[in-house]
Amino acid sequence: MADNAAAWGLPGVLDFFASERDSAAKVYPSEWFFLRQHLREGVSVLDVGCAQGGFAAVLGESLSAFTYTGVDISAAMVARARERHPGHRFLTVPEGDLSPLGGETFDLVLVLGILHLHEAWRDTLAAAWARTGGAMVFDLRETEGPSIEDKDRARFTMAFGGDGAEYERTVLPYNLINASEALAESRRLCAGAARLSRFGYLHAPSAAARLPVDAVLTETWCAER
Repeated sequence: MADNAAAWGLPGVLDFFASERDSAAKVYPSEWFFLRQHLREGVSVLDVGCAQGGFAAVLGESLSAFTYTGVDISAAMVARARERHPGHRFLTVPEGDLSPLGGETFDLVLVLGILHLHEAWRDTLAAAWARTGGAMVFDLRETEGPSIEDKDRARFTMAFGGDGAEYERTVLPYNLINASEALAESRRLCAGAARLSRFGYLHAPSAAARLPVDAVLTETWCAER
């Protein structure tokens, strides 16, 4: 788990996220499909896996009054987030553990772009749901075939953040979940949800991924209390 945090702190990776996911134009259509339904003035937002807090800027394009808390396993990412968005709150948390938030709940919880990239994704999703007072938007990478949660068979390299052997050999798991299993796990981990919806599309995997399949179903989910 410590290796995962270190991977996100590589200099090239930090520089990459300095200009990514920081405007509405860089939010995926499947994410906006659910986000736009839950944006309102005064909303409280928790962003799990916030990187450098780009979603604070995204929300600021649509809202004039909201509270934003970002959490991430990378202290380096959090440090940059605090510099870029001093009006918001950022915390470094252990992977799969949101206990530093205590019993605090939020109107809207975001868990985007991270669940397929760490082993404890079920713990992360359950912990995020426990802090959801209204709706949680999250995403999974799915497949028609059997689930693959084995870094030797499906992995994500940090080569997108820099050239050279160090970035290629620094790898995260790439969790591919069978679509039916994804539904069952989402229902289990979001126990008590009044509504569970999903919207996604099939596309070629990222160039940084090393996978045994040619296409991945990127599915965005919304669980509502």
